[in-house]
Amino acid sequence: MKRPFRLLAIAVALATTFGMISACDDENNPTNGGPTTGSVAGTVTFEGTWPSTGDVQVSIFSTLDPPYYVPMGPPDAFTDPITGSPATYNYSMAGLDFGSYAGIYVSWRDPANPSNAKLLGMYWVYVDSLGIVDDGSPLDGTPKPPYPAPITLEAANAAQTGLDIRADLDLSQ
Repeated sequence: MKRPFRLLAIAVALATTFGMISACDDENNPTNGGPTTGSVAGTVTFEGTWPSTGDVQVSIFSTLDPPYYVPMGPPDAFTDPITGSPATYNYSMAGLDFGSYAGIYVSWRDPANPSNAKLLGMYWVYVDSLGIVDDGSPLDGTPKPPYPAPITLEAANAAQTGLDIRADLDLSQ
């Protein structure tokens, strides 16, 4: 009589344990099977002469400092330094938390003097001479064009591609 009771108790304990593991797994993965993080990607087109020293890379920031819209603090994500002096570079940054990002920048910095980083290009919205954003909406006067285009990542729009940037390498000099 004791043996069948022990087997039943072990079976119940195992079923409970596997049920708890399964429940924990469901908490980490949405029931709709949707993404839990986002990504950005695009192509950087370089103009000018590659710097003889320093690193060129692409970074994304959630916080910018108005009115000049320069990045504040460390980037939320960044690429490895770009090597080989390419004319174009396809970048991708994945694993980004959902939310709003203030801008994507291409920059250069000298490892010997990292505080002297220089902006070479950014993903931006074009504003014409009448102060109209390229999507037709009026601009309230600040910031002055061009300005970084915000990127919002959410479950319905988790992978954003085509965020292309032109970068002027001569600005690193």
